Amino acid sequence: MELVRYKPGEAIRWIQTGAEDIRRSAKRQGTGLVRREGHRTLGKDLSQAAGALLEMGKSAYAQLLHRQASAIEYVLGDDAFDVVGPTGTRTIRYQDVKDIQMDGERLTVILAKGSVTIKPYAYIVAGKLKVPIGWSRNGLEVPYDLLIDELAARCGHEVDFE
Repeated sequence: MELVRYKPGEAIRWIQTGAEDIRRSAKRQGTGLVRREGHRTLGKDLSQAAGALLEMGKSAYAQLLHRQASAIEYVLGDDAFDVVGPTGTRTIRYQDVKDIQMDGERLTVILAKGSVTIKPYAYIVAGKLKVPIGWSRNGLEVPYDLLIDELAARCGHEVDFE
């Protein structure tokens, strides 16, 4: 059986796009502060500088989230699966899985020693509807639940919904 790789879906790139937009906006705010002519007050200048710094912080945070989400990968093999993250890789044998529990969209894989949590890295929100971003399974976009179903089947466990 071939390896199956699950990565956050292509929609995760929107976080990067948003970070770039926020950074450009903050740069414009900062540039406007330096070039401003006419009536100047200390209060307005401080307010605009604080706003530009806040926007740069949001941009850096969004970039960090994008890099972190892009580094996550779940690799399902014949007898084990790997959780690949920014800090390293953890290999878990299917026979070590004792239970699989689902709480909302958060999946907890309970092992003989410890546990692994799989959760959505971003959501698509439209009005009151909030849907987790799916996965890229070997390059093909799939729904978020497919990883959960395939992992449960390979472990030989049913998913317990809380």
